[in-house]
Amino acid sequence: MRRDRILAKPAWQHFLHLEGLHDLSVPALLAADQLFEDIRATATTSPTPSDYAAWAQRSGMEPCTWLETLTIAAEVILPSELGNIAAARRLFRPTSPAGCSATSRQKVTGSVWDPCARVQSPRARRVSVHPWDLPERWQAALRRAAQGLPGEKAAAPSGHILLRMRDKLCQLAWAAREAGLEIGLTEPVIRTYLEALEARLRAREHGIRWATLRATVEELHRFARYVGEISDTDLRYLRKRLGQYELLEKGQDALKFAALLETGNTTLGLLDRADALLTRAARAKTPATRHRLRNAAAILGLYSIVPLRNADAALILGETLIWQGEAWIINTQVRKTRHRSPEPLVVPLEPTFGRYVDAVVQGDFDPRHLPALREQACASGGPLIRHADGSPPSPTHIPRVFREQTGNSFTTTRTLLHSDQAISRGEQGTRDAMVMAHQTSPQTARKYQARRVRQVAVERVQGAAAERRATLLPTELLTAIQDLNTNNRTDP
Repeated sequence: MRRDRILAKPAWQHFLHLEGLHDLSVPALLAADQLFEDIRATATTSPTPSDYAAWAQRSGMEPCTWLETLTIAAEVILPSELGNIAAARRLFRPTSPAGCSATSRQKVTGSVWDPCARVQSPRARRVSVHPWDLPERWQAALRRAAQGLPGEKAAAPSGHILLRMRDKLCQLAWAAREAGLEIGLTEPVIRTYLEALEARLRAREHGIRWATLRATVEELHRFARYVGEISDTDLRYLRKRLGQYELLEKGQDALKFAALLETGNTTLGLLDRADALLTRAARAKTPATRHRLRNAAAILGLYSIVPLRNADAALILGETLIWQGEAWIINTQVRKTRHRSPEPLVVPLEPTFGRYVDAVVQGDFDPRHLPALREQACASGGPLIRHADGSPPSPTHIPRVFREQTGNSFTTTRTLLHSDQAISRGEQGTRDAMVMAHQTSPQTARKYQARRVRQVAVERVQGAAAERRATLLPTELLTAIQDLNTNNRTDP
C-alpha cells in the first residue's frame, strides 16, 4: 500500500501534524495501521502487553519483527505505548510456540547415529573407557545396532537401551584393563567387573542395590546375544549371575520405597505443592523466575497423576500432548525396558490437571488469550517444558526438577500413585493405578504398593482386632490392660 493511501485513512488524521511522521518507512506505517484496525475491531481502549502480543501473532509477520517495526512508528505517534510494546516482546521466548525466531521442531532424520563416535575434549573417566576405545568388533556391533539391524541371536535394542548397554561395556572394558585381562565377554572378565561394581555400590550411602547389578548383567547378556561371540560356558555364567541378582532384588525393597517413607510424599501432597508453585509464580518479579516456577508446577502436577517413565516424560505439544474436545490429552508411546515395541497410552486430563499445562502455555499472557495460545502451541510444536530462553532442556531436566522439588526420584511417581490408591480405595484403586501406570501384572501392583501399604494394612488389622477384643473383655479387665499399656509407655 502506498504512503498517501495509508495517511488518508480517518484514523491517521489525528497524527498528521506530528514531526517525523512523514519520515517513517512504509513498513512502520503499515504496522501502525494494522494496530489501529485491531483496536477498532476489538473495541480495545487500553491495550495491554498481552493485546499487543496477540495482535503480533495475527500480523502475518514473525511476531517480534512486527513489534519491532511497530516500535519505530510508536516512537513518533504513540510514545506512551512504548512500554507496553516492549513488554509484549518479552512475552515471546525464542523458539516458543509462536515466538521470536520460532523454528520448527527438529525431526529425527535418516542419518545414521554413531554410538562410538569420538568427541572433542571428552570428560575424564575413572571407572570406564571411552566408547571409541572399545574393541573394534564391539564398536562394529554397536553401530550395527544403532542402525536397527538384527544381531546374531537378538533384535537391535532401542536407542536408550543401546546407550545403557554401551556404557556397561565401557565399564567392563575398564575393569578388564585394570586387572590386566584381555577385554572380552569371558567369565574371568565378567566376574572381575561385577566384583568391582559391587565394591563401589557398597561404599555408597544406601549400600548395594541388587537392581543395579541385575540391570547391569541384563545389558551384558543382551549384548552377548546380539553380538553372538560368546562361548556356551560364558553365556551360562552370565545367566547364572543374572538369576542370582534377580533373586536378591526380590528380597530387597526398592530404594525408592524407603525414600518415600522418609519424605512422606503423597500424590495429593505433590498436587498441593504444585498449586503453591503456581501461586509463587504469579507473585514472582522476573519473567525467568515465573517461567521456572510454572514449569516446576507442571512437572509435579502432571507426572504425579500420569506417572510416565523418564524416557516418555518430554511431552511434545501437538504430538504427544494435544488440545482436543476442550481438554488436554496425553497421547504417547510407553517404552518399557523389557518390551521391544512401545505401547500406546492415552490419558485425557481433567481440567484440574490440565490447568498445569495451561499455565505453561499461557505464560505471562492474559487469560483471555489462552484459547488462541493453545491452538498456536499445538500448531508450532516443541516440548511443553522448556528453558526460559526457549531452548529445549536435556533429557534429565524433568527428573532433576522433580527430585529437587520432592526429595524423591522421578521413578517414585508410580509408587506414590499405587500407595495412595491402594490405601484410599483398596483393590479397585490398585487396578485403576495399574491402568494409569500402564501395568498389567498383579505382581507389579503388589511391588509398587510398597512397605507403606503393608504398614497401613497391619495397622488396620490390629485396630479391627483390638475393637473386637474390646467387645469381649470385661470393662474392668480392659481398663486394667489400658492402664498397664499407658504405664509401660511412660516409664523411662
